[in-house]
Amino acid sequence: MSTGAEKRREAGLTQQEAATRAGVSVATWRRWEMDPQAVSEATCKACEAVFEERRVDSAWASEARDYVAAWEDSPRLTPRQACAISLSLEVWADVDLRDWIDNPADPLHLVEPFNQFDPRVMIRVGENRAWAECVAERCMAIATEIRAGVLPFDRPGPFIDEVLMGVGLERAKIYLVDQPDMFEEVPERVGVESGDEWLVGDEDWDAVSDGFDDECRWDMWEVPLYRRHPLLPVLLRENPPITWCD
Repeated sequence: MSTGAEKRREAGLTQQEAATRAGVSVATWRRWEMDPQAVSEATCKACEAVFEERRVDSAWASEARDYVAAWEDSPRLTPRQACAISLSLEVWADVDLRDWIDNPADPLHLVEPFNQFDPRVMIRVGENRAWAECVAERCMAIATEIRAGVLPFDRPGPFIDEVLMGVGLERAKIYLVDQPDMFEEVPERVGVESGDEWLVGDEDWDAVSDGFDDECRWDMWEVPLYRRHPLLPVLLRENPPITWCD
């Protein structure tokens, strides 16, 4: 069986070009070429998809069925939305944050998902690798729960969980628009009435966010994601970032 490096050379791609197509860093692409088992299943699929017409395989089809089973009749999220949010969290944990933790060449505030935070948050974090590791762990934990039909709003948990959901919504929107073939195995859904409830559609992100506002356990969960939000100084004083994973 051809290795990833052999396939890339046969396709006439540089490592940078292949990494860009896969949506991963060059360092992650190199790690995948050396040992596909060294990256997560989601990252492995993204790299393999560079050489395939379809971006899904039997394992992914099985995973897609999990999202359908968990979210098919949910008024809170569609299966595709849930899948895209979960994928966002996995990529942050296994690609962006893992690369930075292993090789912190760039400032942490430029690394996803932290580049979406108000800079005043990251001033208090600095280059704290232990904190980044904790956030990566929470990303993977939330992604696993979403696949099973559970959101951070459904159970007690650290503040960072709900913050990650807020930034995850924005990344998920981009995935569904830019890489729709990643979600071919997950049926589309349009908004529709079901009894006394409104089932959101794949594009109803504002309704999803409003629903999360109603269900949130932590006040000001979205405040860190808005630049110059007037309540951020209050949040940082009462709940400093170093405690967000507690």
